[in-house]
Amino acid sequence: MEDKYFCRKCKGPRNHKSLFEKKLTGGDVHDYFQWLEKYITIECLGCETISFLKIYGDTEMVWHDHEGNPEYQFDEDVFPLYLEKGDELKYQHYLPDKIRGIYSETISAFKSNSYILTAGGLRAIIEALCNHLKIKKDNLSNRIDLLHKKGHLTLSESKRLHSIRFLGNDALHEIEKPKKDHLYLLLELINHLLSNLFINDKIIKGKVDTIIDTYEEFIRLVKSKITEELIGKELTLSELIDKAKRLIPKVELPKFEKQLIEDLKAKKIDYIELKKENDNVGTYKILKEPSMFNFGIK
Repeated sequence: MEDKYFCRKCKGPRNHKSLFEKKLTGGDVHDYFQWLEKYITIECLGCETISFLKIYGDTEMVWHDHEGNPEYQFDEDVFPLYLEKGDELKYQHYLPDKIRGIYSETISAFKSNSYILTAGGLRAIIEALCNHLKIKKDNLSNRIDLLHKKGHLTLSESKRLHSIRFLGNDALHEIEKPKKDHLYLLLELINHLLSNLFINDKIIKGKVDTIIDTYEEFIRLVKSKITEELIGKELTLSELIDKAKRLIPKVELPKFEKQLIEDLKAKKIDYIELKKENDNVGTYKILKEPSMFNFGIK
C-alpha cells in the first residue's frame, strides 16, 4: 500500500499491508453521479496491529488544477476509532459505574472528533466525581474547591479542574468548539485524577506492600498468612501476621482483632478457632487453609 495509515498501537502513521479488500461501486441511472467504496482489512508492518480501512469517493469530490485537470478526493477512515495523542485509561473497570459510563462516552466522542461533546463530557466527569464523593450542594466551582478542602485533591489539582470547568462551560453554553490540543491536555488531567483516586491503589495491592486500613483487607492478610504448615498450631495474631503487622496502623489493629474475635464467636469464620481471650487479644488455633475467594469483598 502506498499511503500510510494511523496505527493506534504505534501512535502514528505507519506502512500497512492489505489482508483483504472488497470494492463496491454505483451511481445514478444516467451515470451523472458515481461513487466508489473500498473496505480493506490492514495490518501494520511494524507491530502487526489489525485495523479496518474504509475509503469513499464520488464524482462530486473533485477539484481542478490550474490547467483544468480533475483531481479526485477520497475520504479515508480507520477503525477502531483512536486517539491521536495520549491514551484512554486502562483498568476502567475500577472506576465507579457512573463515572466509568461518562468517561467511556467522553472518550468515544473524542475519537469521533466531536470536540464540543468531549468538552462537555470532561466537565460531566467532574460533576459525577463530586456526586460520588458526596459533594452535591452548590455550583460546580464551589464543589471543585470543596474537593480540596475535604482532602480529596491537592490545591494544584483543584485549580486544574477549574480549567476543565471553563472549557466545558464555553463549549456547552457558548457552543464554542475547543481546540483538540487543549482537550488532550485536559484528558491527561482527568486520567491522572481518576487513576490516583480509584485505580492506582487497586493495581499495586498484592504486588507491593500497602497500608491496610479496612477490616476486609485485614481478613485477606490473615488468610494469606495461613499455610498448610500452620494447621494445628496455636498462635497470637502478632505471631501469625508477623512482619505484615507494620502495614496496619497501630490504632486500627486492636479494632480489627476485636472484630475478628466477634466473628469467631459468631461462627462467621471456620479456618481458625479462638482458644484464649484476654481484653480482646486472643490466641488462635489454625484449623485449615482458607479459601482466598470471596466475591462479597471488593
